[in-house]
Amino acid sequence: MALDAAISIGAESAYGVSAAGTTDGYEGKADSWKASREPIESQGFRAGRQTLAADRRRVVDMGGEGELEVDMLDSGAGPLLRACWDAMTVSGGAGDAPTTLTFRTATTPASPSVTAQMIRPKVDGGSVAYRHLGAVVTEWELTQELEAPLTLNASFDFQTVTHSSDPAAALPVRYPAASVPYDWTRGAVYLTLPGSPEAPVAVSKWSVKASRGLKTDRRAVRASALKREPKRSEFPEYEGELEVEFDSNTLALYEAFIAGSTLGLRIAYSGVTQAADGTVSRLELRANAIQFSGESPEASLDELTTMSLPFVVLHPLTAGTDALTMTYVEPSGDDPTTPGLDLD
Repeated sequence: MALDAAISIGAESAYGVSAAGTTDGYEGKADSWKASREPIESQGFRAGRQTLAADRRRVVDMGGEGELEVDMLDSGAGPLLRACWDAMTVSGGAGDAPTTLTFRTATTPASPSVTAQMIRPKVDGGSVAYRHLGAVVTEWELTQELEAPLTLNASFDFQTVTHSSDPAAALPVRYPAASVPYDWTRGAVYLTLPGSPEAPVAVSKWSVKASRGLKTDRRAVRASALKREPKRSEFPEYEGELEVEFDSNTLALYEAFIAGSTLGLRIAYSGVTQAADGTVSRLELRANAIQFSGESPEASLDELTTMSLPFVVLHPLTAGTDALTMTYVEPSGDDPTTPGLDLD
């Protein structure tokens, strides 16, 4: 069991340029960071050849992909969220004041590429640090189920990867000084129907996901096999789903689906960790316009009647209004300690 494994990210000054200094550590649930290599082969008639010649096949670095799945903590998630969203503004944070991070969708993604470090322990002792350069979030999804923490799954594309068992090669890692996972008991979902005030809706599950529309295979004849920085090449897509019991209140949501109505969505969580001034951490996700895409309620012989409500997130095209925003308030301060990285 890889108890000594660790994953961290650090913002790059330019695409593919390794982060320097301390990186931010996350409690990842799985190791899915995989390098990709593809061969270039040359074939042709030649007397005496039995199969492809050994000097006619060259392996090319194609970069790779990885995922970071974590429980959302009420402190320390800022750098990871910054990599997921197009734009960010920061307020507060001076002295002991809490930091408020506001993330937004935008016309052009301006999130930095990151260096993602994965430290893998060896069975016979010691560890190897893998440094994934030019890592860019291409998709992300937030999911909340009953009796579980709120989870974030971010999918990355990266340019290349290096590795070393030299202790000096590992980037130092820091974790939040204090943090508590957001979970199903601390969140609430609110909808705004046309002509009605915002109202809470009891849901058994919700999810919101984004596909950022990035072209990741930007290769060219330029004396290098490495791909260039991903750029937006198609419409980004934002969608989600609510699961509810079918009752007198949620009947209105079915009717909104049938009518093609546009609704407002707000999902709010209160945290546990407090700043020095007593401010409690919090998270809020807001979509100014969603439209349900189905489905009808479903009756059952062994369960209550339920209804699944998939939806798409739309942009109202109102000045100063974004399609999707997230507010993340956390106390200032990190744990400066570096975990024991027992590299050979």
